[in-house]
Amino acid sequence: MRRIVKTHPPTELNTWCDENKEHNHSYSDMLGTAAHQKLKMKLLNEQGWLCAYTGVRIENETSHVEHLKPQTACDEWEDVEYRNVVACFPADGGDKSHGYGAPIKGGWWEKEKFVSPLAGDCERRFRFSWGGHVFPNPEDHQSAKATIDVLHLDVRALQLLRKSRVDGFFGFGARTRAKPLSISEAKVALQNIDRFDGDGRLREFCFVLKQLLPKYIAGAEEK
Repeated sequence: MRRIVKTHPPTELNTWCDENKEHNHSYSDMLGTAAHQKLKMKLLNEQGWLCAYTGVRIENETSHVEHLKPQTACDEWEDVEYRNVVACFPADGGDKSHGYGAPIKGGWWEKEKFVSPLAGDCERRFRFSWGGHVFPNPEDHQSAKATIDVLHLDVRALQLLRKSRVDGFFGFGARTRAKPLSISEAKVALQNIDRFDGDGRLREFCFVLKQLLPKYIAGAEEK
């Protein structure tokens, strides 16, 4: 999970809220409006086009607007509150077929047990292995454990996807880059791994690679 730094809501969202302040409108009332379209694009851009929970690459067509505090638990106006929404995989927030992420979380809500991608320490709360597994950090951190369990972040499909990206990045295995990442390349990559590219996008699972790069460099230098 990569920390998301919220800035300010799109003007269209503020305008929609102002225009409807006399009514108890909900998120569903905003669907199909310019405010909703601008909100979705704002979320995608501030997240570098990565799913807020899993870190997989998302597009407008493969993501939905996810409520950190589920709509079923929201008080008046909370479900259109900018700080309560992120962009997540897949397109249908109710599609559980992939086996992980927002659809699996569903309506679960225990704030004290949930590591939010908005939390300043969220990246430190998870430890990733070379094999693509994820663990609480530290091991007895109950909120991290609960978040992994609720989102199925260590389910095999997601674990294998992370592993394939790790292998491809570092040059492990026969189907990856021509040769393993050099120490100099790794050091440059570490400085830039969580930076947005020219298109405003982040590398898929950049937060995983950011953890593994120092280990890779240290191991290579010991040889």
